[in-house]
Amino acid sequence: MSPSLRRILRMASLAAGGLGTLFWLGGLVAAFAVPAARADGFHMLGAILVTLYWVILVLPALVLALLDRWPIVSALFGAIAMAVATDVVVPWLPWSLLS
Repeated sequence: MSPSLRRILRMASLAAGGLGTLFWLGGLVAAFAVPAARADGFHMLGAILVTLYWVILVLPALVLALLDRWPIVSALFGAIAMAVATDVVVPWLPWSLLS
């Protein structure tokens, strides 16, 4: 594998890992922003699921990219993490405001 392709894959993995980390932090903030009157414990399910997302998809992409090992696998983890985050976030965006 050429060094330039390796560098591109590493930068893509780091970018996807950074965006996945921001998504994880946003999910935690949203899960813990539930008012105390409505906090019945189900909001913690969101925190658990978003942490599983981060541990299973984002963390391996970041670790592999930082160690510069297996750049194709790292980029694949990052791409899957971005696909999952996009699938979760895009339906909730206020698309009606854009038209």
